[in-house]
Amino acid sequence: MNIKPRNIKPQTWQTWMGHWAELLESGMPVMDSIELSGELQNGNRQGRLLLERLQRTGQFLQSGQSLQTAFRASFGALPTALEVALMCGQASGDLGAAVNEQLQRWRATREANMALCKSLIYPGIVLVLALACWVFLHQVSSPHLVGTLINQGAKFNGADGLLLVGFAVIAIALGLRVAQRKTRSADQFVLPQKPRLASDFYHMIACELQSGLDLMHCLRYRNLPQMTGLIPGSINPQTSMLKELNRLVNSAQGYVRMGSGLGQAMQKAQAPQFLIRQCQLAEQTGNLAHCFFLAAKVYELRAKAAQERLQNILPPLALALSALTLAMAYQSTLAPLYGNLTGLA
Repeated sequence: MNIKPRNIKPQTWQTWMGHWAELLESGMPVMDSIELSGELQNGNRQGRLLLERLQRTGQFLQSGQSLQTAFRASFGALPTALEVALMCGQASGDLGAAVNEQLQRWRATREANMALCKSLIYPGIVLVLALACWVFLHQVSSPHLVGTLINQGAKFNGADGLLLVGFAVIAIALGLRVAQRKTRSADQFVLPQKPRLASDFYHMIACELQSGLDLMHCLRYRNLPQMTGLIPGSINPQTSMLKELNRLVNSAQGYVRMGSGLGQAMQKAQAPQFLIRQCQLAEQTGNLAHCFFLAAKVYELRAKAAQERLQNILPPLALALSALTLAMAYQSTLAPLYGNLTGLA
């Protein structure tokens, strides 16, 4: 049976990686741990798909293939966390710790993305219900108002003016907020997706450096998975962030190849100032991985701050827009209908 890697869901991968990491850290050999971790999966379709691929991986290992080559031959495209874990594990010799490290990072990123999606549910429901009420009222009352509006024409009154003032106040507040954001540092983020992607990017570089991989290999192009569902395609803010990160490390790699130190290369590549200072300090101490771990931590804190701001702003903004929407619905539907009824009395 031909099984495509995309049929294996992230949750299934994470569950298996957790079992595999525990078996590896207990001292079980790689071959036995792969076989047993596959048997520990649920008997559903996802579990059977994964078990079959793991059995093929074992066959490739028995034929003399390396661990990373065997997994790629069995699964095709691997999750980024597993790809990095295999690379770091083979370099450091501690595969269990490498798998567990990448698994915990993957789970944390996934939980943060799910929390962001959940925080958007309430404002979205409020706005949708307000618009639904407007459409419903318009459909109910419009047949009774068509003749009146054609004969009498649209009339502008004080209520309409208040509604326009309300929308103007919200627009001005948002405009001031955007202008204030532009005057701040370029490292401030409105949405948390960008800093979270940067945090994962630098964390992977740090893990590879810590495992003993060469710096030139670590400063390579990376195609990380991005959060989908909210803003798809090339307009996703994470897409531009990933391009900028790859441009930065590729440029720094070129300067290092020409003989520059890491700190000087980062400065020439126009990296953030805190990362330049950390790289310069790391060159003195010899711990290059530490500076990238700190960079990942900095962006993680910025992602949390951006998400907190977003969660604090969206509910009241949604309520304000919903109130204005319902007010406009009343003004354009129920108010004229009420005026016609009172005129008949």
